[in-house]
Amino acid sequence: MTTQTTTSTRQDAVAIAQELAEEFRQRAAEYDRTGEFPKQNYDRMRKAGYLRAIVPEELGGLGATLPEMARAQQALARGCASTALAVNMHLFQVGAARDGYVKTGANEPALRRIAEQGIVLGSAGAEAIVAGAWTTPTTAVRQDGNYVVNGRKYFVSQAPGMDVLRVNAMDSETGEIIVLAVPASTPGVRVDETWDTTGMRATASHEVVLEDVTLPESAVAARLPGSEPLRTPQYAAILRWFWPLMSSVYLGVAEEARAIALGSLGKARNSALRDNVLTDAMIGEMELHFMTALSARDHLAPQLAEAPEPADVIRLGITLKEITVEHAIATVEKATAIMGGTSYFRKSPMERLARDARAGRFHPPSAPVAQQILGSRVR
Repeated sequence: MTTQTTTSTRQDAVAIAQELAEEFRQRAAEYDRTGEFPKQNYDRMRKAGYLRAIVPEELGGLGATLPEMARAQQALARGCASTALAVNMHLFQVGAARDGYVKTGANEPALRRIAEQGIVLGSAGAEAIVAGAWTTPTTAVRQDGNYVVNGRKYFVSQAPGMDVLRVNAMDSETGEIIVLAVPASTPGVRVDETWDTTGMRATASHEVVLEDVTLPESAVAARLPGSEPLRTPQYAAILRWFWPLMSSVYLGVAEEARAIALGSLGKARNSALRDNVLTDAMIGEMELHFMTALSARDHLAPQLAEAPEPADVIRLGITLKEITVEHAIATVEKATAIMGGTSYFRKSPMERLARDARAGRFHPPSAPVAQQILGSRVR
């Protein structure tokens, strides 16, 4: 068993995120306007060590834990929510690989490559997080000792900036779902720029097309039964990191909106006409929503980090996601009401935050499927 080395002098992922957020805040409005992939932000994250934050220290990373990385994602999202959400799709995969390394010593070459080369991992697994049995229309056919893969993947965040893409495909011979590591430069891999949305515009979550992509059998990272993947340890390892880190992005959006709303008191155009008692009541309601989201994340993330069974990961993760995201959205809604009509102007950062916050409801599993999956594990 490999153990993770920690020292009191190691770099703090949260402090790095806070520093990056101050810089990213200056570019967030322009990236939102254009919908362009935030390459400059990724270059800065790579240089600052954020892309390797979860990699164990002995492999060249910062050794950040799951709860620490959740707080870091919250801090980063305050500067640019799109950047934080996009890089989340890299971070949760690094987290799952880190867990494998800590338990069995697996994934060392991949983790060293992330630390040394700063590669970015893309994910194309949104189709998998559903209730009940699941399959994928993406096919992998054996041919001359290789796999030939065909399919179209949607919601592939950071698609223009990824170096390796994780792809789920159906093995035509065995009926298994195989997880493939596909270099983005492989012939037949194409990014279709379909992402033109209301919020989280700079995540560049375009569709990725795979046309006769030929891969060696060594590209297979995992084999799963052609049934419900949420019950497998492999998917639990992914979801253990995905749900708390993703939810923390929306917590950061809520925290930024809260700060802007409180800073606007007495300054907005209609502030002079406000009733102080009613304003206090609105602020109090905003605080209740924010503290509920924060408390749920901080209470459940450490439990997820230690959850031993896939059923526990699903139960705790969906609970964290639903409470944190819904109350983060409610926090932003109250913040816009406190700020008043000024928040409706495109020049206001609050307008962007209000749009970004609503994306939280679309992460799988969305309601009511999330409640159905949770309920089936509780009873």
